[in-house]
Amino acid sequence: MLWFWTLLALFAYAAPIHAVRSSSVNPELDADAIVPLRTHSLFSPYVDSSLQNSYWDFGGNAIVDTNRYVRLTQDRPSERGWLWSRLPIEANDFEITVEFLIKGESNTNYGDGLAMWLTSTRAHEGPVFGNQDHFKGVGIFFDTYPNTPHRTVFPRISIVNNNGEMSYDVAHDGENQDIISCTEQLRKTPVETRLRFTYVHDVYMELAIQNRQWNQWSTCFRVPPVEIKQPYLGFTASTGGVTDTHNIVSVWTNSLVYHSRTPADLERERLRMFGDQSSSKKNWWSTDDADLTRTRHKRPAQARPSLFKRFFLGIAHLIKWVVILAAIAAAAYFGYQYYSSHTRRHTRRTMA
Repeated sequence: MLWFWTLLALFAYAAPIHAVRSSSVNPELDADAIVPLRTHSLFSPYVDSSLQNSYWDFGGNAIVDTNRYVRLTQDRPSERGWLWSRLPIEANDFEITVEFLIKGESNTNYGDGLAMWLTSTRAHEGPVFGNQDHFKGVGIFFDTYPNTPHRTVFPRISIVNNNGEMSYDVAHDGENQDIISCTEQLRKTPVETRLRFTYVHDVYMELAIQNRQWNQWSTCFRVPPVEIKQPYLGFTASTGGVTDTHNIVSVWTNSLVYHSRTPADLERERLRMFGDQSSSKKNWWSTDDADLTRTRHKRPAQARPSLFKRFFLGIAHLIKWVVILAAIAAAAYFGYQYYSSHTRRHTRRTMA
């Protein structure tokens, strides 16, 4: 039976192997390569033997529990804490996944909230969830306390883009200043609360939340991307008259690599992300009416693999069949040897 198991192993080895191009938390992502960014990822124990981190700074009221989290604020009034990357993200396309925890003693009044930042400056304490006002870049706000009555339900997640000239309206929770917002449960969730922010330049930016089931993500928003050039990554939180603990458990950031994307490739990707929405808002994409008309009425063609990729796929298939044929020949040879040996033993016993 040795030949049988040898053949089975060779078949398994010869099976085609496809490169994994989707991240572990985003199966819909279709990049040519995904490269982890150590400089913008953070895990326990968070600090080295000198109680420092080579890639991150902590400040304000932030406390590091090396076994569990970076606590930006405790469940106390008037606290501000921050966590900022020391280096900017140089990738044009990236994905950030964060596990965080918001909790407190009160079940009725709690706040103020947590923010994730992608901005041109870093580590300036201020009134916007612990960060400076007039920020330049993007802030994603996980607001758990309404400072004024709203039509939407809190906790609310919103994204705000600022060129550095706008003052964030803290008194009205940035209403009418955000690009888009959604409502999600952020406290006392049945599973670990995670956010996943995906930014693909010239195509889309998306925020998804895990808060109901493990590895089940709900999309908070998916919108055309604003311009984000080499931003610092930061997290801040604040409390006021109402309080909560705001903890960052882990951060992992990936650079998304796309090769040779033509304008037609970008348009197909936008259609995949937004459907007809992209064609109805041509100012998002700087695409003329004629191109949009052709795109709406013509089924997008599947992009052919590059010559380089087709060559290596051909070599891989050739190797596969050589291995399979070699395995069949080896199985036939061992089978023949076994048959011959068995026949000789039977003949000797008969003559005896």
